[in-house]
Amino acid sequence: MTAMRVPASLATSCVLALLVATAASAEPRQLRGQVLKVGSNDETQPAAGAQVVLQGFGNPVRTGSDGVFRLFLPEALLPGDALNLQVTLKGYRLWAPMEGLSQVPNDLHRQVLEVKLLPAGSRRFLSDESIESLLREASERAKEQVNQGGNPQQVQMGRYVAEWARRNGLGAQQVKQEVDRWVAEVERTRGDEHKLALAAFARGDYSVAAEHAESSAERKLRQLEELEQERRRLQLEAVRDLTLRGDAHFSGYAFDKALESYERALRYVSVEDSPEQWALLQVNRARAHREMGQRAAGTEAREHLREAEAACRRVLEVLKPERWPVPWARAQSQLGTVLRERGEREEGRESMALLEEAVAAHERSLEIITLEQQPRPWAETQLNRGTALFARGERMPGELGVRLLVEAAGAYRRVLRALSREEYPQLWALAQQNLAVALEEQGVRTQGRPGDKLLEEAVAAHRASLEVRTRKRFPQEWAETQFNLGIALGRRFERADGPRARRLMEETVAAYRAALDVYTLEEQPQKWARVQSILGNALTMQGDRTQGEQGRMLLEDAAEAHRRALRVFSREALPLDWALAQSNLGDSLWALGKQVGGHEAAALLEQAVAAYQRALEVYTREALPHDWAQVQWSLAGVRKWQGEFGGGRQRLEEAMAAYRSTLEVYTRDHQPQKWARSQNDLGVVLWTLGSPAPGEEGRKTLEEAAAAYRAALEVYTRESQPQDWAMAQGNLGEVLRELGNRTPGKAGAALLSASEEAWLRALEVYTREQPEDHEWARQELEKTRQLQTQRGQAVRSE
Repeated sequence: MTAMRVPASLATSCVLALLVATAASAEPRQLRGQVLKVGSNDETQPAAGAQVVLQGFGNPVRTGSDGVFRLFLPEALLPGDALNLQVTLKGYRLWAPMEGLSQVPNDLHRQVLEVKLLPAGSRRFLSDESIESLLREASERAKEQVNQGGNPQQVQMGRYVAEWARRNGLGAQQVKQEVDRWVAEVERTRGDEHKLALAAFARGDYSVAAEHAESSAERKLRQLEELEQERRRLQLEAVRDLTLRGDAHFSGYAFDKALESYERALRYVSVEDSPEQWALLQVNRARAHREMGQRAAGTEAREHLREAEAACRRVLEVLKPERWPVPWARAQSQLGTVLRERGEREEGRESMALLEEAVAAHERSLEIITLEQQPRPWAETQLNRGTALFARGERMPGELGVRLLVEAAGAYRRVLRALSREEYPQLWALAQQNLAVALEEQGVRTQGRPGDKLLEEAVAAHRASLEVRTRKRFPQEWAETQFNLGIALGRRFERADGPRARRLMEETVAAYRAALDVYTLEEQPQKWARVQSILGNALTMQGDRTQGEQGRMLLEDAAEAHRRALRVFSREALPLDWALAQSNLGDSLWALGKQVGGHEAAALLEQAVAAYQRALEVYTREALPHDWAQVQWSLAGVRKWQGEFGGGRQRLEEAMAAYRSTLEVYTRDHQPQKWARSQNDLGVVLWTLGSPAPGEEGRKTLEEAAAAYRAALEVYTRESQPQDWAMAQGNLGEVLRELGNRTPGKAGAALLSASEEAWLRALEVYTREQPEDHEWARQELEKTRQLQTQRGQAVRSE
């Protein structure tokens, strides 16, 4: 759940592992070992010339003088698989590993298998461990004697004893005596059930042997079950601890470490055994990837967000809502948040499709998560749904966009109606803050008193949030809301004038400075720097409206605030923040240059251009097209101003090129307001270039200016944006008059008539209540009519 204003993969590992395995398999795999002869005092010496063979695979080898052998291992044998070695050397028998049984080492390059031989007939072959091995072998092979019509008494153990004796260079009677001794000792001590079973088997008492074996097996199975339960308990506790570690890193903003913890925990959780735990960890992975994506740029950001989306979709593919409704709903909600953030980074139809799917995912989640059963998750999901609706509405032009913003506000109001401030204070405060942002965006799009009222409601919602988010109880949230309150107050300032405007800007600056009481350079440098940057923007707006020395001081303070932000934001560590601060610094320097004038202005404007160009090192057309277009628009504004005030035609042509660049991104369908603004500004530059130019070149440029103004009027209407509409009408009237003046005959008269109509339309808005604009439009209308009169007299005199 997020407030709206807070502006190496596993697949790669698998591929690398596969490449390593393939490379290793191309090399011969060899089992290395050494055969040693053991003396009477346990001294050892290399056994040269011993034959070693891997049973079942052939290819015997002989040891060298150092007793070392190398056996080629078949591809089928993997580390940990059983091996059965046969080792022969005249006068010696294999002692260890017992029965030649071993395992394929994990590291064939480093591990050396040790094999020990005893002289044939050594009494060390008659150890208790060897006798047990003999009896186990005999019990296994005794099945060979079972046949139809036979009986237990016909099963003879002696043949196996004799065979084993011969194999180890011992006498059969000698071995039989040792077996009898071992059996008697085992039955006397009555200890190990497994040994008692072997003893009974040796005596031919097979039912007793079976009972003892069963008793031994049951005891070990119980131990195994206890061990399995202990293993399972430890595994679950380890998963719990790894999850806690991940959550701690997540809360500490170490999202890469949180992701590593969640992925490590997932190695010990299967969807079959613990579906809910597995789903929670997948969603946690998605959250970590999402946070990392939020803080990255370009391809890296997109990769993190796609990983987050994939984790959510994996849960939704495996878990069905009928059986696992809560994990399914949690994954849907997280999917919605990830899709929203992906949509906010894309353009055009892809962006709108992702945002629409995000809203749908939250709505699917709300089919399961109800207010009655889960009030907090329900509220969080409603807030996230509202944020997705807001993102769609923010990008959607016209009435449809406004409807989406209203729907977003409705989601926030639903939370405020359902949850009491007393029981859920923080959620209530967050809903107030998000409602404020939605109302603010509606207010920006709405002209006149209705728009002002929406902005007032936005400010009121932020202030309501501050009733809960007090500095004493929730200092971080208090600072965040002060920051957002400052933005809303700044929006109101943009529509005000006179004393009311001054008061609103003072409140705006006060809100930002209040946030800086909590966000300090020492403790929270990044937040401190972001507020410094937005404070600089407010001071720029305030200074731009204030004349004289006071205005200059405000703009100098604004530039200094942005420079303070750049003490924290570096191109390498925080490229997006750095680029934004550079762009904002450019705005402050531009405004300061316009105010001071003269040679000092020229230097400041070039500094502004340099700041914008630095921002464009990060804001590229490919990676961040909207930011790129916004800076291009600002850069065009500086060049236009330079061109109009002595910079010459070159600066105006640079401005024209920059405005055309913005129109590569700002389209009529998806960013209608910015598109119309850029068309109008392009028209001004074309008018400035065309009006002094003679002949066909000037005419062509003026016609392009008229086309740009008409394009702006496709968006600016008298009903929705009367001031912008009147401005564009006046601009169109001006260029049509000049074209009419240059055009002879009826065509020229038609252009002058169109100019007159444009000025009359402008005067529908520029009434006497707006004396300066009214007087300007009236005088320009009079110029047009005088020219019409002159043209009419000239026609009559002809």
